[in-house]
Amino acid sequence: MGVKKKKEMQVAVLTICHQDLETLKSFADVEGKNLASLLLRCVQLTDGVSQIHYVKQIVPLLEKVDENGMCDPTIQSCLDILAGIYLSLSLKNPLKKVLASSLNSLPEFFLPEAVHRFTSRLQEELNTTDLYSYRKVIDNISSCMENFNLGRAGVNNLLKNVLHFLQKSLIEIVEENRKCAGNHIIQTQLMNDLLVGIRVSMMLVQKVQDFQGNLWKASNSPMWQNMCGLLSIFTKFLSDDDLLQTVQSTSGLAIILFIKTMFHPSEKIPHLISSVLLHSVDCTSVPEWFMSSCRSLCCGNVSGSAVLFLCQGTLAMLDWQNGSMGRSGEALLLDTAHVLFTLSSQIKEPTLEMFLSRIMASWTNSAIQVLESSSPSLRDSLNGNSSIVGRLLEYVYTHWEHPLDALRHQTKIMFKNLLQMHRLTVEGAVLVPDPFFVKLTESLLRLEWHIKGKYMCLGCLVECIGIEHILAIDKTIPSQILEVMGDQSLVPYASDLLETMFKNHKSHLKSQTAESSWIDQWHETWVSPLLFILCEGNLDQKSYVIDYYLPKLLSYSPESLQYMVKILQTSIDAKTGQEQSFPSLGSCNSRGALGALMACLRIARAHGHLQSATDTWENLVSGARIKQGLIHQHCQVRIDTLGLLCESNRSTEIVSMEEMQWIQFFITYNLNSQSPGVRQQICSLLKKLFCRIQESSQVLYKLEQNKSKHEPEKELTKQHPSVSLQQYKNFMSSICNSLFEALFPGSSYSTRFSALTILGSIAEVFHVPEGRIYTVYQLNHDIDVGRFQALMECFTSTFEDVKMLAFDLLMKLSKTAVHFQDSEKLQGLFQAALALSTSTKPYDCVTASYLLNFLIWQDALPSSLSAYLTQQVACGDGDRPATVVERNTLMVIKCLMENLEEEVYQAENSLLQAAASFPMYGRVHCITGALQKLSLNSLQLVSEWRPVVEKLLLMSYRLSTVVSPVIQSSSPEGLIPMDTDSESASRLQMILNEIQPRDTNDYFNQAKILKEHDSFDMKDLNASVVNIDISTEIKGKEVKTCDVTAQMVLVCCWRSMKEVALLLGTLCQLLPMQPVPESSDGLLTVEQVKEIGDYFKQHLLQSRHRGAFELAYTGFVKLTEVLNRCPNVSLQKLPEQWLWSVLEEIKCSDPSSKLCATRRSAGIPFYIQALLASEPKKGKMDLLKITMKELISLAGPTDDLQSTVPQVHALNILRALFRDTRLGENIIPYVADGAKAAILGFTSPVWAVRNSSTLLFSALITRIFGVKRAKDELSKTNRCGHSPVYHSREMAARALVPFVMIDHIPNTIRTLLATLPSCTDQCFRQNHIHGTLLQVFHLLQAYSDSKHRTNSDFQHELTDITVCTKAKLWLAKRQNPCLVTRAVYIDILFLLTCCLNKSVKDNQPVLESLGFWEEVRGIISGSELITGFPCAFKAPGLPQYLESLTRLTIAAVWAAAAKSGERERDVPISFSQLLESAFPEVRSLTLEALLEKFLSAASGLGEKGLPPLLCNMGEKFLLLAMKENHPECFCKILKILHCMDPGEWLPQTEHCVHLTPKEFLIWTMDVASNERSEIQSVALRLASKVISHLMQTCVENRELIAAELKQWVQLVILSCEDHLPTESRLAVVEVLTSTAPLFLTNPHPILELQDTLALWKCVLTLLQSEEQAVRDAATETVTTAMSQENTCQSTEFAFCQVDASIALALALAVLCDLLQQWNQLAPGLPILLGWLLGDGDDLVVCVESMHQVEEDYLFEKAEVNFWAETLIFVKYLCKHLFCLLSKSGWRLPSPEMLCHLQRMVSEQCRLLSQLFRELPPAAEFVKTVEFTRLRIQEERTLACLKLLAFLEGKEGEDTLVLSVWDSSAEARQLTLPRTEQHVEENLGDWDGGMCGFFLTNLQETC
Repeated sequence: MGVKKKKEMQVAVLTICHQDLETLKSFADVEGKNLASLLLRCVQLTDGVSQIHYVKQIVPLLEKVDENGMCDPTIQSCLDILAGIYLSLSLKNPLKKVLASSLNSLPEFFLPEAVHRFTSRLQEELNTTDLYSYRKVIDNISSCMENFNLGRAGVNNLLKNVLHFLQKSLIEIVEENRKCAGNHIIQTQLMNDLLVGIRVSMMLVQKVQDFQGNLWKASNSPMWQNMCGLLSIFTKFLSDDDLLQTVQSTSGLAIILFIKTMFHPSEKIPHLISSVLLHSVDCTSVPEWFMSSCRSLCCGNVSGSAVLFLCQGTLAMLDWQNGSMGRSGEALLLDTAHVLFTLSSQIKEPTLEMFLSRIMASWTNSAIQVLESSSPSLRDSLNGNSSIVGRLLEYVYTHWEHPLDALRHQTKIMFKNLLQMHRLTVEGAVLVPDPFFVKLTESLLRLEWHIKGKYMCLGCLVECIGIEHILAIDKTIPSQILEVMGDQSLVPYASDLLETMFKNHKSHLKSQTAESSWIDQWHETWVSPLLFILCEGNLDQKSYVIDYYLPKLLSYSPESLQYMVKILQTSIDAKTGQEQSFPSLGSCNSRGALGALMACLRIARAHGHLQSATDTWENLVSGARIKQGLIHQHCQVRIDTLGLLCESNRSTEIVSMEEMQWIQFFITYNLNSQSPGVRQQICSLLKKLFCRIQESSQVLYKLEQNKSKHEPEKELTKQHPSVSLQQYKNFMSSICNSLFEALFPGSSYSTRFSALTILGSIAEVFHVPEGRIYTVYQLNHDIDVGRFQALMECFTSTFEDVKMLAFDLLMKLSKTAVHFQDSEKLQGLFQAALALSTSTKPYDCVTASYLLNFLIWQDALPSSLSAYLTQQVACGDGDRPATVVERNTLMVIKCLMENLEEEVYQAENSLLQAAASFPMYGRVHCITGALQKLSLNSLQLVSEWRPVVEKLLLMSYRLSTVVSPVIQSSSPEGLIPMDTDSESASRLQMILNEIQPRDTNDYFNQAKILKEHDSFDMKDLNASVVNIDISTEIKGKEVKTCDVTAQMVLVCCWRSMKEVALLLGTLCQLLPMQPVPESSDGLLTVEQVKEIGDYFKQHLLQSRHRGAFELAYTGFVKLTEVLNRCPNVSLQKLPEQWLWSVLEEIKCSDPSSKLCATRRSAGIPFYIQALLASEPKKGKMDLLKITMKELISLAGPTDDLQSTVPQVHALNILRALFRDTRLGENIIPYVADGAKAAILGFTSPVWAVRNSSTLLFSALITRIFGVKRAKDELSKTNRCGHSPVYHSREMAARALVPFVMIDHIPNTIRTLLATLPSCTDQCFRQNHIHGTLLQVFHLLQAYSDSKHRTNSDFQHELTDITVCTKAKLWLAKRQNPCLVTRAVYIDILFLLTCCLNKSVKDNQPVLESLGFWEEVRGIISGSELITGFPCAFKAPGLPQYLESLTRLTIAAVWAAAAKSGERERDVPISFSQLLESAFPEVRSLTLEALLEKFLSAASGLGEKGLPPLLCNMGEKFLLLAMKENHPECFCKILKILHCMDPGEWLPQTEHCVHLTPKEFLIWTMDVASNERSEIQSVALRLASKVISHLMQTCVENRELIAAELKQWVQLVILSCEDHLPTESRLAVVEVLTSTAPLFLTNPHPILELQDTLALWKCVLTLLQSEEQAVRDAATETVTTAMSQENTCQSTEFAFCQVDASIALALALAVLCDLLQQWNQLAPGLPILLGWLLGDGDDLVVCVESMHQVEEDYLFEKAEVNFWAETLIFVKYLCKHLFCLLSKSGWRLPSPEMLCHLQRMVSEQCRLLSQLFRELPPAAEFVKTVEFTRLRIQEERTLACLKLLAFLEGKEGEDTLVLSVWDSSAEARQLTLPRTEQHVEENLGDWDGGMCGFFLTNLQETC
């Protein structure tokens, strides 16, 4: 958004030497009009841009001179100086091009002299001997050949010298490169010099005219000798693997170019090159010069890479067009292809693979050029059916899913060119029926859609032959492609293919049809499937279609928008009508047509397809639809609706008043979004809106200024600009009010994050930069003390994101802390920060860091800190951003270091005391945080900083020494013995002896037994700590005692090591280095950097605790990155030296080594990762190659079992390297060797080796996942399938499925079935049978689930499989003694019944025609289900067998019932018998099957309702319910009863189970009260359904079950509690939703008011649940409640899917409306006031928590709420109550009740005042939890006070109310009025000290 400023051109100033300057001065004339004067003025300028203007005046000045001026020494000297200037300028300086352009226009009579002068200067350049100046000379030669006549002439004159210079420079550069081995910076520069030198040599040959003749080709010619020398150099470069591959590849180009230029006759060039590529050079037939220059290519062993680069040169440097090389050229083309095919099977290195793909694509381009005028034989060799094209297609198919994007792109080019090649070979023939294209199309369509290359090839095919022929094969292709767009990895490919297709289709239709009717066909083909996905597709499908496909469709066909909107509006209207009939609105996962509409409109507006916003709101979508979208239950609908309002293709489009109102409405209810992605989108979209407001306000301001001068003829806006600007200002102020109000006490993390992010965007967008005279809004103007304090309190959040956002926002404000805080308050903040920096709670030190940085940057530190500065600096206002901040940072760091020094000393005496009372990591964290915020490259107080840095390093090492014994212990997690028995203590003695830390209290000398209340006194410790005025300690503080836990010691130690590592890494990264000790411009010396490196090495190689070495790794990475960029060679080589050192240590390590061989080698892999990852990626990666070679060697099997430690280390390090994504494709060549080492490691007898090998193998599988695997080459049977281990056979069967293509599955299944033994076989193994059957089962399951297959083929294949299955049926009968294999075979039979038990057209079912059911009935009749099992029968696989047999039996019963249409017949067993089975497995599966039928019938989805078999079974289920003792079966019985109509079975309870309906209800509620969660939930649903039935069937029942109703209400209330499982609360929501019309919204309430309100309170509680599933379900309850006949008019969102955030407000709106309907406001008001006050909260908890000693739960944060916000509920309730009480016609509560409420509230107010007084200073930081609780309760109390005052009539115009409530208008925007009378009431701001004011009034009343 907004206009980007054009980047200013940077031009370096040209300068000349002193001698040339004096020459110009001597020739300059007095008037200053000659050329010397012009040049003198030019070189004296200090601005390069201004010099350009002078350079452009040179030629116009010379044009005024006549021919005689050529002899003027002034002009001659100036031309000489101009030549020198040109050669002195750098290649990229714009002055060089301007000067060349000017001199190209030089008058012709000056050219000879100019060429002479330029040649002389160029000769001087060529004579240079400084190797590091060669690059400048080479660049000058290059620039001379680029559109510069004088330069080209000079080079022609000196061609021999130029060639000699290039030859000499290339030789010397290569030699220098070898000398500088290890210096990456110099080597990279030299490699670039080599590359440029080769390219310039090629440029000379291509552009200099002298090479076109033959005179220079004499063998004694210097030019010829130079050319031969260069050719020899290029040949050496080609084979030198120490050079970069770009140098080698360019050398290959140069070799072919030089051969083409030097070889004679030219007709033999193709044959010569072909012989070189094929290694068949006849040395006797080639010229001597060629043998001497290219001997290694003729006689040596040429590497594959060299041949590859020669192929590249062949294709790029030879002329392939128009068949100029004849038949020999065609032969060379074919030979090159065969060479490339050979190389493709040999090359494995990723970079060479990339070169190969480019070269093969280049070959296809050359082939196309040759084919345009080729011989018939070549056309036969290159048509689509030829072997070469076949090999190329094979290459495409095997590489089209390569991990490298660039390589995949080359395969696309190749495929596209192959199609073009075939077209050229069959030119003149009809393309569409061409067999090659037809076969190719069909083969591509047969592939599965998850193959990414399919999309690319289909797209090329569409462009070649058109889409209509593909659609003729399968019209559903658009739908099929849209179907796969739920897979993110396929989305870009699918959307690109669809775009290609619909564009091609539209062009075809337009060309075929003259009328406009073609658009309907196009819409039907491409738009209708899109709309279906948008409305009915899954979430991922919709998201990706909207993001990728929809914008492309609308951009190509904007007119389709009207069609989409019309269809979707119709669908919404139809859905709304349905919703009015059926209040259930479906799942929250459904966007529906409304979501689709908003998505389409959003995309259309963002891409400029809508005329204007006003037209959109008036013609396309209504305001009601917009509001529904803004609070829709689905988050993406809300986002799309917001995007529709915020996004526009015009950055200056004016935001309308309606849009601003809707945005305000959106912000009210959407800040608390739980999804990070949604929050990010909300903030991003609103920022776009703010940018639009800012940009359009500038336009409006200019328009207003113009209107003040004259009235324009045409109005650009509908209202005066000043009105729009004022609306903008009011809107932004209102937005900021809402956002600051969202920072109320107890607000959730997501609310604060959203509010702070949006406020930060406002501060950023509406800042006032220099030069801007107007801005519509400034955030600073709306900042007061309260809002500043709210931002400060955000530092107390336990989430660092919130702290950071608050800090950044405060830094953007021009008002500082001094404006709002007095010195005493600032002193308290500093004291709090120091106290938090030494807290035992890890998150407190983060708060301390932000507080200190805030005070530093706000210049709000206590004055006493200035004592820490030895160099006093006077700082004025002008230098605040730099010097003041630096001074403050230095003071704070010195203060922290002083405290830290004392604490480290104490820790050296007792680490336990340090861990319990002053863990040191917080101080270090604050120091690091202060340094990170400071710009350390431009320090002013360098003399002050140098000793600080030195002391900081020593302090870090000292701290690390104290804590490292614990971290380096073999068992750091359990270091401190907390057991009370001597046996446990003795087991830890070994650890204590091992670490031997520096501890003087003999704690670590022997294990101690802690007594039950063992603790130590902190008095002595406090006394020993030096307390100064700004110290964290408070004088006279109470003595505190605390217990020491193992966790406390460990956390203290590893966090200290973590912070030290990050500090050291930060120092290396940020501090300027001191190259030599005497220099004054650096803070870190070389020796200090080496010491830091040694520290990291020791720490990473010896630490055992993962948290410690992982974070040390982070710091070490920072160090290695700095070292690799360091110009100091000794520092640059340190990583390499460290690497060799650790590799040697690993190779010689043994069990006594200090290196940790357990814990996956601890920090060793991290250490090596950091060293290798920092190696420059553009280099040869030599360190990686050597390291991998060493590690793979070590990882192999070893004969010495006593020395496997190096092998374990190597395996663990390899695992880490293969997982490191930063190594990229450079690690791929070692995958094979790594896999070999891992597999061989499995055979080791040592467990550590086997474990590390397994981890390595897992990493390798992850690394290579997705790479092309040749499925058809793999065996169809698994060697693991016959394993004696059951789970191995199971996993083998599952693993086999992906390796068999869908089309091959039927044959594979038949083959596997054929291997099974027959019943007459005598010898067979059940393990083999089981493995084979599992493979058959999983393959058959995969085949049945596959998509995009024709039904006829599917039926035919399965019929064949069924016939094969019948041949082995004995395996399912008693003839097979193994129950396990019997069960799997029965599972296969059941799967076949599921697939084939359907009629095909008019034929009978396949299974019936095959006699399959007869066989099944035989199996069932002979099974144990009929005959029963022997007593106490037990056998392996019995449960599995019973389940499989039951499933098949149930299928047989349904099949028989479907055939006969009556009760079960010809089936040996019935459902009743199955339900009476003694085995719970049988009963459970039977009940599951019946439940599915009942659920289908209840939901209306069943085709014919309930099957006849299940009618009148209520009595059976009642009997089962009473006697069933298996929990799972009992739960399913209750579910079935719940699905059935109570009217059918409830009257039978007395006859059947001897319980009256009332007694049955009591029994059900008892079950719900006592059973476990799932049964309790089902019983609650059943009880609720029984109650509803009893209430609706007979009025008399209401009195009879009054007590049971109360019991049920209490049961519902108890089931809402947060500690209960989610299932219980979801059951309550379902109950409340189903009974809402009866109990919640009934115009004539059935329950007592207290019970009704209790149920409503349940709804409100569930809406505030932390679990989204519960909130969403509770939202359905609210939707149902507000969609009833008597409530649908109370809000404007009836029948709408709404989010839980607004559902809370809507629920309260409906409840208040119902109270008015029921005329129960007076009795209900006290209950609602109790909700407001928090009748369940007890302030005693706050009192107790303030006086408790802190518990030692280190990681237990404060009360974190992610969703529920108490004060939001209070806000909504208070607003609706005020709105309700403002209406007339209701009766006041009794005076006694009011007085009671007033006394209760006043007592709570007094207690709050007392508790606030007891809080310490800066309580919001040091007692955050207690402070927040009190603030929340204070706000609730104030709300009650306000309402009570209103009821007493004591409210005046200046009465203050809660600051988070602005007016009752917001409450009324959710409600529709019932009467005409309203009270317009504006509520002001609350004050924190209001309690006294109201207490006085209340005391007078009571």
